[in-house]
Amino acid sequence: FESSSEFESDFSSDEGSLLDDVDAGDKSDEGGIGIVGGFNGVSSFSPNNGGASLALDKDMTSVVSLSKDSGILLGTFTADGQITAGCSFYNSDGSISQSFFGGTVTSLNSTNVGYVVGVDSSGLVDVMSGGVDGPVNALYCDQGTNQVFVGGNFTSTIAGLTTSIATMRSASTGSMAIYSAGNKSWQQVPFIGLDGPVFDFAEFEGLVYAVGAFSSTVDNATHVPLNTQPLNLTACNIVGGNNAEIAGFTDPRNTICTTKRDQENNTWLLRDLLDGYMTINFPFKATPSLLRLMNTVYDGRGTKSFRVLAVENNQVLTMSYIDPETKTELFCSPACPLAQNDDWQEFRFVDGDAMLANITGVMIKIDSYYGMGGGLNKVEIYQRGNTLPLRPSSTFVGAWTETTAASYRGTYRTLTVNAADVASAQVQNSVITMAPYIPEPGFYTVYMMVPGCQNTNTCRSRSSAHVLLMSNRGLSKLIQVNQYNIQDEEVEVARIYAPASTSDFSATVQISLSPNGVVDDQATTVELVVDYIRFERVTSYTNLTGVIQLNPDLTTSSQLSQAIYGPLSDSLPDDSVVYSVTSGVANDTHRDNTLFLGGMFSDSSNGYYNIALYDGHNIKPLNATGLHGTVNSMSFVGTSLYVGGDFNGTSDHATALNNVAQYNTTDQMWYSLSGGVDKPVTSVVPYSPFGPNVVAFAGAFSTLYAASGSKDANITASGLCMWDATDSKWTSMPYIKNTPTLLFADAWKDQSYNFALTAGSFSAVAALEANGAVVLSSSGQIESLNTPGESLKPDAQGRLTVNSGLWYAKDNTTTPVLIVGGQFQTQDGATNIAQLRDGKWQKLLDGINGEVLSINNAANLLFVGGVANITANADNGKLSGFSGLVVYNVDKDDVLGIQQLQGPSDSDPSAVRVNKVAIRADTSMVVVGGNFTTAGGLLSCPYICTLDINESQWSPLSSSTLIDAVTDMLFADKLLVVAGTFKNGTEPTDYLMTYDFDVSSWANITGAENLPGPVTSLTPADHEETAGMYYIVGTSSKDKSPYLAKYDGTSITIADFTIGAKSDVHSILLVPRSRIPSSVLGSSSNLNRRSNMPIPSGYVLAVSGDLFLPNGQRASNAFFYDNQWAGFLSTIQSNSSPGFINSVFYEIPPTNVYQRHKLSVALVILIAIAIALGITFLIVLIGLVYIYMRNRREAAATASAASAALAATAGGLGGAGTTKTPLTTTRLGAGTAVGAGSGFMAAAGAASMGSKRNTQGDHYRNMAGVRDTWAEDNAFAGEPVSYENINPNTGRLNSGSPAGLASLALAGRQAAVSSDTYVHYDEKNGGDTKYAHRDDANESLDSIFESAAAEAEAEEKNLARERAASASSREGAIGGT
Repeated sequence: FESSSEFESDFSSDEGSLLDDVDAGDKSDEGGIGIVGGFNGVSSFSPNNGGASLALDKDMTSVVSLSKDSGILLGTFTADGQITAGCSFYNSDGSISQSFFGGTVTSLNSTNVGYVVGVDSSGLVDVMSGGVDGPVNALYCDQGTNQVFVGGNFTSTIAGLTTSIATMRSASTGSMAIYSAGNKSWQQVPFIGLDGPVFDFAEFEGLVYAVGAFSSTVDNATHVPLNTQPLNLTACNIVGGNNAEIAGFTDPRNTICTTKRDQENNTWLLRDLLDGYMTINFPFKATPSLLRLMNTVYDGRGTKSFRVLAVENNQVLTMSYIDPETKTELFCSPACPLAQNDDWQEFRFVDGDAMLANITGVMIKIDSYYGMGGGLNKVEIYQRGNTLPLRPSSTFVGAWTETTAASYRGTYRTLTVNAADVASAQVQNSVITMAPYIPEPGFYTVYMMVPGCQNTNTCRSRSSAHVLLMSNRGLSKLIQVNQYNIQDEEVEVARIYAPASTSDFSATVQISLSPNGVVDDQATTVELVVDYIRFERVTSYTNLTGVIQLNPDLTTSSQLSQAIYGPLSDSLPDDSVVYSVTSGVANDTHRDNTLFLGGMFSDSSNGYYNIALYDGHNIKPLNATGLHGTVNSMSFVGTSLYVGGDFNGTSDHATALNNVAQYNTTDQMWYSLSGGVDKPVTSVVPYSPFGPNVVAFAGAFSTLYAASGSKDANITASGLCMWDATDSKWTSMPYIKNTPTLLFADAWKDQSYNFALTAGSFSAVAALEANGAVVLSSSGQIESLNTPGESLKPDAQGRLTVNSGLWYAKDNTTTPVLIVGGQFQTQDGATNIAQLRDGKWQKLLDGINGEVLSINNAANLLFVGGVANITANADNGKLSGFSGLVVYNVDKDDVLGIQQLQGPSDSDPSAVRVNKVAIRADTSMVVVGGNFTTAGGLLSCPYICTLDINESQWSPLSSSTLIDAVTDMLFADKLLVVAGTFKNGTEPTDYLMTYDFDVSSWANITGAENLPGPVTSLTPADHEETAGMYYIVGTSSKDKSPYLAKYDGTSITIADFTIGAKSDVHSILLVPRSRIPSSVLGSSSNLNRRSNMPIPSGYVLAVSGDLFLPNGQRASNAFFYDNQWAGFLSTIQSNSSPGFINSVFYEIPPTNVYQRHKLSVALVILIAIAIALGITFLIVLIGLVYIYMRNRREAAATASAASAALAATAGGLGGAGTTKTPLTTTRLGAGTAVGAGSGFMAAAGAASMGSKRNTQGDHYRNMAGVRDTWAEDNAFAGEPVSYENINPNTGRLNSGSPAGLASLALAGRQAAVSSDTYVHYDEKNGGDTKYAHRDDANESLDSIFESAAAEAEAEEKNLARERAASASSREGAIGGT
């Protein structure tokens, strides 16, 4: 996105402030962002795809590049073949610059291709000069040399066939070819090719290894370039038959080395209307390979057909040519056609060595002609191999003479010296030096032509030659060749490696006389003869057994010293087929020092089967000797080798393995991957887009077996699965609808991007398989929540949509749990609502059989709203199902009992739906909105109602004008904003109103009357300076197009929303720029803040749904800021239609509410028991205290009475007429305690009271005996009561006296017994019969205390009266006395 230059200058001072402006307390900048909707696959928005995820034609073969979060369509092939191989070149940041694909396809996007093709990042196609002529099995892109190594079942590159026979190199004829991506041309393979197909490539310690079903190279004499070396026709004897009689056109030598067209002395013609011929006799034996002819068109003449014969036996030779129409090679024998034009026409000598070797000449016989007769303008012949005749370019040092022998064809050079001078310096310096032209590096057999000695009758003088071969730079080989041969003979000198000739270096041959040669004793002279040296290309290696190594540097300089290809130092058994090769660490050495080979081979003597390792020197078995079955593919991840194929365990049967396995090179042990897969695996790759520890397996399998002994269920698969090497479990994958025929990825690199390639007949592809939910991590990465076998699944009707979600955490110390709701099911049987725990979607609660539309939570309560689904039981008619709202206590795993929301009595119960639950903060109230009319069937609250979470009680709001369902709600600055349809009297309908709980009234919103249609979504503008602001999304009533508006605290402003009219906007959310990948929005300077609806600094508005952006591209989520759009996510559904996103939400704490916690029944019972026991203990304690206090009072009263009695007794003893009675000391014992007490009381009143009082005292005493039933051992022990323990001042017992306490207690009990509260005199039973009687068994403690007080008061009065009476009696006695 670009902004105006003038704005950029204004903005530059604020550059970088966008991130700084984010609220420091904003929790949206922490944790994950949940993204839910209706989709099965998710990718980052890609303009190359028109914005949409890849919906593809399953009848075509599609090629897609995949990263961690993106998928880009690279090409679509016709469905007449498959893509089975691929590789890529990369930019410095890891992004793909160009990819290459091979297989059995023959067209790409209507462009004809030859089984292999390249596509760059811009979509430009490289047809690779027509490709090759057969299927491609393997590709390897060498980043260092920018070359593509191609292996398969082909025999030629198309370019090699169609350019000309002359340029048709055998590099195209052996199952392997090399293409220069930079030069867009095929390179010459040094070893020409292989005799069997190539299946795989791998790089190991700077070399490229090719493996397959081959045993040798094909670089022999019949597979060298056809125009290796021209024959010197000027040195040949050339004659013609039936030459023309036209002056200047009669000599066939006119056709040799001419540059002019059809002029005198430049063209050879035949006599009119007659056949003819041209015979070319070679000066030496040669092996012709190519015949090049240029026809004459002189005066309408020309050759129409011809044949080629060997001079020595007149045998017709088989030739071939390229058909100009079909571009294929055709064979001709006996006659070959020749077109009448002025172009070179080429014909290859097809026959083998047995026919062509050592031919002495050829005849070109013209069979038919154009016009008046045949003829030719130019003739060239090329030979196979390199025959080096003595040319002017050869150097001669010494006295070499030219020799002509009558019986020898041609001439040669002879060096003749005295026998005695052979070892002299002069003779040893006599050298002939020849420089062969080597067109290709390779292995050659060097031959030396030695004319027979009988030709010149010099056999006695023959000795030996020293042949010094300088074949490589800095490397030479000296060979001694015996020349004592009677007949002409071509002698083999050596087998050498020779690099291709260049201007800087060429192999040379130096020939001199051997100083150590054997010479006849009678010879006086010694001779050395030299004619020519011939280099014949030979097969490099015949012991490859399925493996060959090659240096990818094909430059001439790299080949000067040694061959850049060859076999391993050790070899597999004969007939081995190697399907896979890879390199990695061994024995935890942490260096790539081991090559692993897998396929179909066995070596019982060395102990390996179908898999082995090569350490650079030897082939060795892996632990357990190998695998029992074929290995198809391998890949190294970390320190482990991952293997796929068609096997069932280790070859020693110790470990069961089903088609996939892990070999840990650290402990050298085999491990199963869970329980394996049910069918063969064809491809194993390190899936680097998902990180360094993910391995992908592809094949024809459909089931992932559970581990042996595990209770887990098998997992359904569709030919693709991925293994997390870190967690040792199957993990999430890209979304690929149908089995891929190609899955390729290079090893993970620590760089910005890691890409993979996939190809197949797909109906849909996305970077991530994600069934309805993904997470945007804090690092800006889209992460799938799918786990194989534990993902969200379509429900019974095939529906999979997630409408809402939130994170729930009990407190700040617990990890939040993601909870989502919609239409789906889980592996454990949950429907429409689930929680994500340990990477698995699990059941949260039962009974949600209707679609969930809204989830919200307050404290530990989860509010689940949606579409009611009430059904009646067929047997009893009882209704059951989801009523539209469930309140679930997450911590207690309990559903709160609430009355159901209902519609009109005549409506379908399933018509009820709850669209939104809004939480009123810091209260116990939640507000529920949707489509309903009553709560519990009685309370009228149409479309909106409040629920007290403590009382489970519904309450209506004050009367509203709602006439249709509430679609959304939110609280803004303590006001409830409600989206729905409000009838505004005679005015137009309103779509938005507020409710004030403080005054219990509805209010209009300024500007709401201008909204163009119903409101579908509300979003708080939490990061504005003014509280109570929010965004509004709705659809126009006129054309159903979406609109965006904002309430700024005072009024509503409708934004310039430039989205496409067909867009379906489901939700919006303010997102900090810091949470968005930088590649999505670009640099901050591109933001233009000049808008009629500004967005808070540092934020963008995330718009979700099914969006048609202004540029025509389609997205499921995009960022809107200041009238600009940046696509973010694209989604796709399983039916290949574009997906949609319903909601985006933060990981934030729940709303604070007032919640009264109720105790459990068990705890209530325990508390009740504790309270009862406490009250009982308190009553007992109070009773004991009361008894103690009363006894204390009674003891005091008793002591006073006793004192008075003693005093009276004492006085009586001293009075006149009174008889003194001795005071008897009474010990209070168990059996006499009450009696003693009564006795004291009786004595106290004896002088003044009558018999009735004394009798009553007996009654009390009797009553006490009945009342108190103490055992003897419970009686108070005491001591005699005497004057010594009575206080003389008070007349009371001393408080410290033991008798005082005992008597006090007894007196207290006596007083209690004597109380009228407990003892009643019943006159009905006679005057002498008394008994104890409780008037009120339920009498309270208060009455007890009151009775005790009254009793004490009465007792005091009695004592006072008794004292008064006693005193009066004494006075009377005294007076009477």
